[in-house]
Amino acid sequence: MSMEEIRPSRIGDEAELKSLWKTVFCDEDEYIDSFFELLYSPGMARVCTIDNKIVSAAYILRLGELVTGEDLRPCSEVYALGTLPEYRRRGIARRVLSAAMRDIPGPALVVPAEAELFNYYKASGFAPYFKTVELDGTDRDGNLEGTVTYATVRGYAALREELLRGAPHIDLGIPALTFQERVCFMYGGGLCYVVCGRERCAAIVELHDGVAKIPELIVTSGDRREAAELICRAFGVQSYSLRSPARPGEAAREFAMLSPSPAGNTVPAWFGPAFD
Repeated sequence: MSMEEIRPSRIGDEAELKSLWKTVFCDEDEYIDSFFELLYSPGMARVCTIDNKIVSAAYILRLGELVTGEDLRPCSEVYALGTLPEYRRRGIARRVLSAAMRDIPGPALVVPAEAELFNYYKASGFAPYFKTVELDGTDRDGNLEGTVTYATVRGYAALREELLRGAPHIDLGIPALTFQERVCFMYGGGLCYVVCGRERCAAIVELHDGVAKIPELIVTSGDRREAAELICRAFGVQSYSLRSPARPGEAAREFAMLSPSPAGNTVPAWFGPAFD
C-alpha cells in the first residue's frame, strides 16, 4: 500500500520541486530558478509525498499587506498549486491546499488560472474579492505627450502605494517586487514610471511575442490606452495587453480570491501582477 505524507518542504527538496513545477506549469527554467533564488526557502511549500516522492506542492508566498482603509494585515498567496498528472483526481491538491491554509496566519489569497477554478476554490473557503479591468489594443499612432522610464524596486513600490491610496489592495513587499522585476528583465521589460499628459502612472511591463504584456497599469483618472500606447512606443512594439485596477462603478472581471474575505467592501480591490 502506498504511503502518503503531507508536510512542509525541506532542505534537499529543491530538485524535485523544480521538476514538478516544470512538468505542471511548463515555465522556463530561468523563471523557476529565479523564484527559488529570490523567494523560496525551505518550509515555505506544502508538499504531498507518496512513497517519498513529491507528487504535489503549493507555496506560501508572503506577499505583503492587505490594505483595507486604515487596516493593514499580512497577506499570503497560495501559489503554484500543482500535482503531477498521473496523481490527479485523488483529492491530493485539495489536501495540500488545506495544509497550506492552516499555516497562514492572516488572509490567504489565490488566483484561479481558469474561470472554472473559482468554484473549486469556493469549496475551500475562498470568495472573489479582487477585480481587474482588461484591455487589448494597438498603437493608434496619434500625438501623445509623455515619457516612460525605468523605476527601481523601491521607487516603484512608493509610487504604487501613492497611486493606490484609499483603495483596498495588496501592498506588495520588496521581495515580491524584486522577483517581478527579475521576470520583467527576463522578457525585455521592467518596472516603469509612466507620465501620460500630466498624470504619473505605474506600469509593470513584459514583452511576449512582440506584444507589451502589462500585468499592472495604475492610472488613477486618465486614459489607460494612451498610457499603454506610450509603453508600446518606448519598447518598440505595436500591441498591448493590460490589466488595471477597476474604478468605482466600472465593469470588471473577478480576478483573485481571499479567505476570509472582508465584509462590506464596495470599492473594487486590486491585487497586482499575480506572477503569471
